[in-house]
Amino acid sequence: MRRLAILAMAAGLLTTTPARAQNPPALDDPEANVVEALVVAAKLPGPAWWRISDGDTTIYMLGVLQALPRGQAWDTSVLDHRLEGAFAVILPPEGKAGLGDLPAALALRGRLKSAAPLDASVGELAPKLARARVVLGKGADAYNGWSPLGAGIMMAGDYRKTVRLEPAEPERAIARLARKHRVKTRPAATYKVMPLVKTAVREHSREAGLICLEGVLDEVNAGPEAARAAARAWARGDVRGAIAGPRNFQRCLLALPGMADLERKGTHDEVEALSAAMNTPGHAVAVFGIRSLVARGGVLDQMRSRGFEVSTPGE
Repeated sequence: MRRLAILAMAAGLLTTTPARAQNPPALDDPEANVVEALVVAAKLPGPAWWRISDGDTTIYMLGVLQALPRGQAWDTSVLDHRLEGAFAVILPPEGKAGLGDLPAALALRGRLKSAAPLDASVGELAPKLARARVVLGKGADAYNGWSPLGAGIMMAGDYRKTVRLEPAEPERAIARLARKHRVKTRPAATYKVMPLVKTAVREHSREAGLICLEGVLDEVNAGPEAARAAARAWARGDVRGAIAGPRNFQRCLLALPGMADLERKGTHDEVEALSAAMNTPGHAVAVFGIRSLVARGGVLDQMRSRGFEVSTPGE
């Protein structure tokens, strides 16, 4: 999900947490299924860690959520210990967008506008839309002038603010501890985001826009407790509880052109970055999305298939 959020970041529209829903059969979701043997509760205090090793190199893998509710505490003692003497902290791929991309981003924002009344455009989603406006404290004409995709994106941003989700956490705390230990952080890869955003926004179908909007509406109308429960589970090392958290916004992004392929590319680049790091003796820390770690065909599944030893949080 963190990789998929590149789309929203580049357009300057929002950064938010995905939410969970039953996906339509046609939706291509690379992280839909998990490897049950990897979904193990942690024995150490705090969030769950996995370990990859090959004899002279060990990489400690911390699985994280996309965002944490403001004020969510978590035990950093294991992270603090494992940063001692680490040769790197490997982070997920990051997107790059500069000031030169601003005109293109503004033009894309214009493509998310619509002269048609929103309520008439969403068909059977109109009751969900009306309820979500009430939940967010918005008027009956809120989000008019936007297409279904544009309305979904704007509403997701408003929802994040309402439930006080912090997209910068837990990565901000991790970066702070890495600086304390003088360990350099590096992304697994860097992508130019505007080409991805242009394709997703310009070529998305009306159906994709409605899938996006419905996912956001379901998240808003369900309330914040599911995301908060997942964060609490994550903080105590309950992997199953953490990955059971909301994924509706991920469904929204996966409906857009190129986003499922971007998800697969991100996983591939993370695996390549880890494999390269295994050539350096010693130990490192990697911080990736928790679901991307335990997904079937995900990071740990692929590393194990390459012959590296993978240990679970319960070992």
